[in-house]
Amino acid sequence: MKVPRMLALVLSLSLFGTAGVYASSMWGDYEGFSKVKTMINDVEKQFKDETPAFLVKNNAVFPVRELSESLQSLVRWDSAKNTVSIYKPNVHMFVAEKVNDDYSIKSPFGKVPKGKKIDFAVFAQVDSLKTPFYSFKISIETPTGEQAVSPHEKLVNGSKENFWYPWPFSVSFNEVGEYTIKFSVKLDENSDFTVISEKVIVSE
Repeated sequence: MKVPRMLALVLSLSLFGTAGVYASSMWGDYEGFSKVKTMINDVEKQFKDETPAFLVKNNAVFPVRELSESLQSLVRWDSAKNTVSIYKPNVHMFVAEKVNDDYSIKSPFGKVPKGKKIDFAVFAQVDSLKTPFYSFKISIETPTGEQAVSPHEKLVNGSKENFWYPWPFSVSFNEVGEYTIKFSVKLDENSDFTVISEKVIVSE
């Protein structure tokens, strides 16, 4: 699978931009280069690293890991080869009150009345995950960012490029707003989870 054009373009600028000096922008400067304000889905991206986004010869340069994770991609760094590898699998999720053994579904939904408790399954369809990984996790967050229920983690510790996976949850939708289902992948045992897909259930 090819990396989406936007992601590929941004990362190529980050890796291959050449040096140049520009006047300070309205956002300030970094090492003599103009800083760039970065918006993702109308939300400003705050970079955790000391290096911010900045301009080199009219090309925007971004920290690779910070930006790719914001765009829900997996990143591997090979220090021996000075190589960054980006993986963007396809992950589609839906929710239904019933998922049969043959993966047929009944009663899919996307909105619920506030206060209702529902037993349902999260169904994840994954393909083009072209790198080995340690585990994946399905979690559900309330509108205030708390865990609605205990997350479910599945150990893989190897390669699994294409798969379908349903898992049952029971959630009381006690808050008004968006409950976010997150599908996350941990590349190595000691690494952090990276969110690579999200789906929203609206409670109203």
